[in-house]
Amino acid sequence: MKPASIASAVLSAVLIGIIAVSALNIGEELKPPEKLTKEELTMLYDKYNVTENDIKFAKGELPHYLAGTALDGKVITMGKVKVENGRTAVEDWVDPELYKWALKNGYRIINATKWFEIEEKAREEYMRKYGVDPQNPKVEIVDGVPLPVEYVRKLVERGILKPSDGGAMATSVATGPWAKNDVLYLWIFEAIDQKHKPIEAYLQDTVNAYSRFYQFNPGTLYYYHITDYWDASDVSSDISEDLLDDLAQDTDWWRGEYNDRDPVNDIVIGWVKYADRNGMAKTNGFFSIGATQAAGVDWQHDSIAQHEISHNFNANDAGMWPWEHPECIMNYYYAGGRNRCVVQ
Repeated sequence: MKPASIASAVLSAVLIGIIAVSALNIGEELKPPEKLTKEELTMLYDKYNVTENDIKFAKGELPHYLAGTALDGKVITMGKVKVENGRTAVEDWVDPELYKWALKNGYRIINATKWFEIEEKAREEYMRKYGVDPQNPKVEIVDGVPLPVEYVRKLVERGILKPSDGGAMATSVATGPWAKNDVLYLWIFEAIDQKHKPIEAYLQDTVNAYSRFYQFNPGTLYYYHITDYWDASDVSSDISEDLLDDLAQDTDWWRGEYNDRDPVNDIVIGWVKYADRNGMAKTNGFFSIGATQAAGVDWQHDSIAQHEISHNFNANDAGMWPWEHPECIMNYYYAGGRNRCVVQ
């Protein structure tokens, strides 16, 4: 081949490569939600396989995934969390005093393992019917715009969107929770009123987050999950601080008082559908909340639970961006970026 022909072939190959790369980058320009046109949103939905049901689910326009199941209504489940070979395992466990109280007050009691069995079956049926996974939804709403989760992650990684934050409230408590007799109890509530009731699955993620504290105190981790109790309807706003105060006011009785147990090792987390933050906790205190949807960028539920419970144990926030702190759940960038590190 003549030199001129070689040069021409090389140039053609380069041009083809440029055209191919350009083709791959069509529609790849990252824009914040307020600058996306309807046409660009449609392209994003097509690219990330987002369906109309995914969007409806994010907006709360589909039925609840547990509706009509044995987990719908007044239910209490109790479990023991273990860590085996680095993995979370749940065992059945019953608190006799709570068992008697639950029966007296019209609650059904479902074993922890049975709960997850029923929940997983409901999740699978929901995915078959609607094509939506209530534990891993494809869409989150940012500034009122339904966006694919993967696209939002890219916006955060490029610095176009700031990672959302959790929150902490100072308390006057001299000593926060501690593992009395090497035991901790976690009380998990969900808001039951229509405005605040969460639509996404959160229990497995909460238990997974809770289990990560085992490495700091390899004792016994118990949890209670109580539905149909915390009514947040008297909170008209989506302000996390108001919701946290309401949770503390409505559920403090459960922290050992129902059976006269010293509640120093009882902590409470409540879940809501939407709040102005991903979560909030009382630092060196006993209460926290998590929102399955938040103003700004959503965190994964286990990151929310781990971050906020860490506040209960007096851990402080550690900045917004990765260069502000080593990789850690208390740094908003890493917590929002689906990291699983445990606060040191």
